[in-house]
Amino acid sequence: MKMPNMVVTTLAAIVIITTLGFWARDDGRVGNNEIGLEIGVPGEHRLTDYETTPLPVVLRLVNNTNEIMPLTADGPCKIFRYFITTSGGGFIQAVRTPDICNETQTRAALANQDVIEEIRQVPLDSKRYAPGEYVVRVKFWNYEGEASFTLTD
Repeated sequence: MKMPNMVVTTLAAIVIITTLGFWARDDGRVGNNEIGLEIGVPGEHRLTDYETTPLPVVLRLVNNTNEIMPLTADGPCKIFRYFITTSGGGFIQAVRTPDICNETQTRAALANQDVIEEIRQVPLDSKRYAPGEYVVRVKFWNYEGEASFTLTD
C-alpha cells in the first residue's frame, strides 16, 4: 500500500526538523540564565491541493536558569497559540479557539536546565496561501517565538 505524497512529505519534514532541532539544541540560542522559546519549521514546505496543508512546528521551551520556572496559561486551549503573516506583516491565519474550552488557569513547571520539546502541526488553510514567504508567530506557555518559511508549488 502506497502512502499519499502529503503524508510522506509531512513525515519527512518532521524527521528533518526533529533531527536539526536535536543537533542544534546546544547552539546557545537561549543564553545562560535565560528562559526562551525556540521555533523550528521547514525552510521550504510544499503547498498542497487539499483543503489544509499541514505545517510541522517544533517547539523548544528552554530553561537555562538555575531555578524551576513556573508556567501558566489561561486555559488548556491557550498553551499553544499561533498566527501567520506574510513576510511583509499582512495577516493570513490564526488558531481558532474551540467552542468548548476550560477557562481555568493551567499550571506547570520547567525544571532548571531543562527543555520542553513538542512537535505540533499547524493546519494551513490552503485557499489562503500562494507560493511565497511567510512568518509563523507562536505563543507557547506564554513565551513567544517566530520562524520564517517558504511555501512552494
